[in-house]
This record gives sequence, C-alpha cells and structure tokens, in this order.
Amino acid sequence: MLFIKALQWNKNQILKKKSLFSNKFFDVNNEKKKFALKNSKILIKMDKSDDKKDWYKSILSIREKTEDLTLENWKKTAMNILQNTPFPSKKDESWKLTDLSKFFKMRFSERNLRKNNNPKILENYMMPSVKNRIIFINGEFQPDISSIKNIENKASFLSLNEVDTLKKIEILESMLKGESGMDGGFFSILNIAFLKDVFLLNVFENMELDEPIHLIFFGNNKETTGFFNSRLIIMGESNSSFKIIQHHFSNSESIYFENSSTTIRLKEKSSLEFAFVNEISQMSSHITSIHAELETKSNLNFIASSFGGFMSRISLGIDLNGKEANCEVKGISITDKSNSTDFHSRISHNYPNCRSSQFQKNLVSGKGRSIFAGKIQVQHGSYQTEADQLCKTLLLSSDSRIDSLPILEINNEDVKCTHGSTVSDLDQNQIFYFQSRGISDDSAKFLLTLGFIEEITSKLPSEIQKRLSAEVTKII
Repeated sequence: MLFIKALQWNKNQILKKKSLFSNKFFDVNNEKKKFALKNSKILIKMDKSDDKKDWYKSILSIREKTEDLTLENWKKTAMNILQNTPFPSKKDESWKLTDLSKFFKMRFSERNLRKNNNPKILENYMMPSVKNRIIFINGEFQPDISSIKNIENKASFLSLNEVDTLKKIEILESMLKGESGMDGGFFSILNIAFLKDVFLLNVFENMELDEPIHLIFFGNNKETTGFFNSRLIIMGESNSSFKIIQHHFSNSESIYFENSSTTIRLKEKSSLEFAFVNEISQMSSHITSIHAELETKSNLNFIASSFGGFMSRISLGIDLNGKEANCEVKGISITDKSNSTDFHSRISHNYPNCRSSQFQKNLVSGKGRSIFAGKIQVQHGSYQTEADQLCKTLLLSSDSRIDSLPILEINNEDVKCTHGSTVSDLDQNQIFYFQSRGISDDSAKFLLTLGFIEEITSKLPSEIQKRLSAEVTKII
C-alpha cells in the first residue's frame, strides 16, 4: 500500500523519490547539498550563527515520541529530511526579506500542557453566536470543552488513529505535498517531525453546514518559552458547503512559538469559506503553512487577518486541480513597534477555466515591517484562466516598511491576468477635511485608517472586527 511504502523510506530512497519533494533541496547536481546529505551534523556546524544552533538544540530537547507507530515512522522520515535541510536565512529566496534574528533567540523548555485547560480563560475570545467549537490549548486537543454536537450527522472530527484505512492514506499523502507537506520547506517539515497527532475535519457528501465551525488554538504559557505544534486536515466531500474560523490567540503575557499546518481538500462542487485569524501575544511568534487543493467546480473563499506576535508568517499554497475551480483570497495585516508580518502565497492554475482573485491590505506603523510575496502561476494547457492580484499598503510612520512582491508566472496565451501594488501614507487633504468639520486629528486618522481596511475586515465576525478596531487605535 502506498502509505506503508512511504513509511519505509530512508535517506537514499528519499533522494530517488526526489520528484515528490522540493527540487530546491534535492538537486543532486548541487555539490554543497550532496556534502550536506552525507553528514547532517556538519551542515549545522557550517551555519555561522550560534543562535540558530542553540535554537535547534533547544527545540530538539523537547521532542517526544508518539505511541502511534505509523505517525512515529513519518516523524522519523521528516526528522531525517529536516537534519539535511538548511535553516531559513537571507540566502533563501523565500526568507531573504524576513528578519529572524529575534526568533532564533527563543529557547524552549518542557511544558505541562494540561494544567491550563480551564475554559474560563477563553471567554474573552469566544463568539457567542458560534456553537460549534473545536478547542486546542497549548497545542493539545481538549475534547471535554469542545462541542460539535450540532453537526454530528453532517461532519466528523477524528484523530489519525480513529479514521479508516482509505482516509488514513489520503491524510498521509497530503503530508507529502504543498506548502503544508514535506515539500513545504523547513517549518512544515519541522511540524511533521514534532507531531503528537493529526486531526481530520471531514464534511460529508451533499451536506451544508448552516453555522461555522470555530477552531480555537489558545496559547497560555507564561513561565517558560513554549513550543506548540499542530496539524489539521480539512476535507469537504463532493457537493458540501461549510464555513470555518481558524483562530489563534493567547493572553498578553504568553511566550511561545506556534508552528501550525493546515491542509484543505475540496472535492467536486464543494465550497468553503475559511477565515484565519492570528492575535497571539506580542511576545510570541507564529508560523503557519496552509495548502489547499481544489477539484472541479469547487470554491474557496479565504480571508486572513494577522495582528499578533513579534514575528508571524503565513505560507499559503492553492492548487486549482479541476476545471472551473475558483478561489478568492483576501488578507489584512497590522504591524507595529519592531514587529514583522509576512504573507507568502502561491496560487497555481493547473486546469482550464479557473479563476482566482487576491487582495491584500497592510497597515504598518512604528518600526514595523510587512512583507507580501504573492505568486500566481498559470500552467501549460490552463487556457481561459482569469486571475487578478493587488496589494495595498498604508505606512503610518517614516520608520515603517513594506516589501511587496506581486508575481505573475504565465505559461499559456489564452488568459486574463493582472497584478499590482500601491504604497501610500494618510492623505493630509482628507485629514484637513475632517478637521474642518470639527473632528480631531487623532479621530480623523483613526477613521481614515479604519476605512482603509474596512472592505476586508467587514467579512470577519463582529467580535474580531471590534478587536481589530482596538488594534488600529493603538497604532495611530
């Protein structure tokens, strides 16, 4: 069986299967990488940064074994690959704009994940209108305070050892490809190497969920620096329709690094509205890898909101793998002080008659830094493709910075594709107009800034909108 064979790969076999993995690393013509594969310890020594070596040793010290033999074998495979994978650095094209110096100074300690599972600590972030809740605290699933009773006949939420063999094969295959898989780079491989479990949220065929599902990932770690790791598979069977809010947050004093991976698979004529929200502590960091695969006539509406952490990054990949598959991607990031937010995306049109749209807005204040790198690929044979991409940024201080890289990669003639990027500050004429109507300078700046992001934030739940407004007040 396919997944059994995958579990038995060693380093040499992985090289033979290099088409399944990133060609950037598994290039046998690269002499430096051939040398690195011979001795992973040397690779670590070759890195000049003591911070990176100490970070790596620190995170390895808290790695735990799992009882599930299948998962443990996958973890070992990922660990072998990870030990031969260079650290993200300025030499890496996808990381060259991201400052990781503060991130690599984090040192991790053993943690007791079950001591902070009091549901009262979540009350300020709960959405009263949403009854379906799946809750993780410090990376561990909390069945006692989760509830999906309203959708039991329409969907299931299971761990890896609870799914049937065919679903298990699908799950394990998904861990090989895309931004959230073995092919996704250092942090997605790290995620697999440190897994404790994998969870599948499966919406059944021909089912429509009237209410959204709130996926809560809460971090509560004050005394030491924690490391939380999670992997979620979301599957929409044929002709299904549903909404999901994946919500990462913490109390203001928590210190941790969260490394999450989400894989989305939408089968024929299925539809998903997916909201990703990051509002973790400013003393923490968050990296998430998301890969979505859309089959024929399926639809994905994706919206991301990031205003938490001293360093946060979203790596999103979407493959349109069926005719008339469509996706709409919207994003908002708010960055202040010396923090950084990073949004990398890839939308690949692999079949004809597909459409994609991407719209990103960034607010940057203080000495904050925002990065947007969005690539739209149109593959050979993907005729009658329509794709548009636009990134708009509002800089609120002279020290703030944006790096915007919209990219079109077109390998077909019969397409309609556009992309663009704008950067501006607050319009002084508009501020003067408000002041002439008796509105104070601060209030004018607040209204203009809020108006800049409103067309995206209006799509988010009202509770999130209120906290975004409070965040805007802080950075004015």
